[in-house]
Amino acid sequence: MTINNRNVVSVSQENNVDELVFRGIMSMTESQSTSSWTGTMTRLTSALNRVLSKRQRTFLPGSPSALRLVINRVANRLRSRGVGVRFGRTTDHSRTRFVKFSR
Repeated sequence: MTINNRNVVSVSQENNVDELVFRGIMSMTESQSTSSWTGTMTRLTSALNRVLSKRQRTFLPGSPSALRLVINRVANRLRSRGVGVRFGRTTDHSRTRFVKFSR
């Protein structure tokens, strides 16, 4: 049985992105003066850009939907560290999707 090197590299890069987003969200929630953060995936990308280094920013997902997939993968790790993760939609006409992190 041979292992496809492309699959190994892809899984490794996916784990790195997951770890990067996890650490970014943890540092965001620890440094917040309030106990929660709420915003869209685009606002979350901007907030992560503020807490991550320039090199780390290049590994962030490029689209809001890709960031949502990463958050889905790390949600249980965040919850086990005491950070609540909740997804929702606004009640106005546009029904904008948002995420809320709370301690």
